[in-house]
Amino acid sequence: MLIETRNKIILGSIIGVIILAIIILVASITTVPTGYVGVKTRFGKVQDDVIQEGFNFKAPFIENIVKIDCRTQKYEVTTEASSKDLQKISNLKIVINYNVDKSTANNLYKEVGKDYQTVLIEPAILESIKQGISQYTAEETITKRSEVADTIINLLTAKLEDKGVTVTALNITDLSFSEEFDTAVEQKQIVEQETQKAQYELEKAKVENEKKIENAKADAEVMATQNAQITENYLRLKEIENQKAMIDKWNGQLPTTTTSDAIPFLNINQ
Repeated sequence: MLIETRNKIILGSIIGVIILAIIILVASITTVPTGYVGVKTRFGKVQDDVIQEGFNFKAPFIENIVKIDCRTQKYEVTTEASSKDLQKISNLKIVINYNVDKSTANNLYKEVGKDYQTVLIEPAILESIKQGISQYTAEETITKRSEVADTIINLLTAKLEDKGVTVTALNITDLSFSEEFDTAVEQKQIVEQETQKAQYELEKAKVENEKKIENAKADAEVMATQNAQITENYLRLKEIENQKAMIDKWNGQLPTTTTSDAIPFLNINQ
């Protein structure tokens, strides 16, 4: 009876040790999913090193592993902002892609905690949007949308980079203004179109006038040449008429008095 009792105690102890060993082994093992890192805490204090994805060991019961997602994450925000010329953008939609740096995830958890998106990233995004939009006029936010996006992403990077958060992309997916501003833009476009049309008509009239001037110059030169020819022919005709008139008046007698040996006579060979 005594031996049987002792065997039961020994068996129970062995089973207890095995169970305890299994518990310790399970508590010593942790896995980190792909794209995550494990921030190690010991008695609640964040340690300097992080564990990488896969199968890992830790000190049982005294160490805890906080898993931080370091994959690319998307954050969408709809907000309001004012442009440089104080136009209100009432519906501004922006999509941001970012990821946490694996090598500094422990510092991010230590300083901010696991809810870093709400505590750190979201306020930085909203502030950068308002700051970036304020550097451009309302019209420029439309015509220079990619440049505005680059400005916002640079501001956001400056706020988050030293915290271990990398902004990989930022896109302005939608923006809309007040009805009054939309009307003003439409009227401006109409005026610009009318101005372009008037400029075109002006240039067209200018070209036509220049063409007429050139044609007039050419006509004037032709007329001047014709006038010169007419004048020369007219003078020649008058000379011939005068000579003819003199011949008609001649009585057929030569002059009786001369001042030289030559006998003057009319030139009738014209």
